Amino acid sequence: MNSRIWQFETTLTNRLLVWSILSVLFGLAACFASDNFLRGFGIQGVAWGLIDFAIAFLGAKSAARRKSTADPMREAQSIRKILWVNFGLDVLYILAGFFIIQNYAEAFWIGTGWGIILQGAFLFFFDLIHALSVPNIEAI
Repeated sequence: MNSRIWQFETTLTNRLLVWSILSVLFGLAACFASDNFLRGFGIQGVAWGLIDFAIAFLGAKSAARRKSTADPMREAQSIRKILWVNFGLDVLYILAGFFIIQNYAEAFWIGTGWGIILQGAFLFFFDLIHALSVPNIEAI
């Protein structure tokens, strides 16, 4: 049973790594477009992808260090709490994207806003689904 939380954490990290790599690759492609909307959108993909990559990479390293000494029940509680906090932040990211779209008329800024909305929406569902899926680890 103790291994369930570590398997969950590995799955969570791997999924975030895949998203981060896709975000960077598609973002880079969009950055080289001549269209200002796509460039704004692409910059967000690259920026968020790099941040997500760093979070996943550092999270995996940290989990590997804790694996032999951490209490699985506390680990599950911690992961669940982090995911719910991130879920709340995701709502703010989406709202920030809409704020940018509503307040800046230039195509670059509209692309930037939509880029933020896309990243925030993905993370909204990512964090929600995973927060609801954290294994229930019973105290032994």
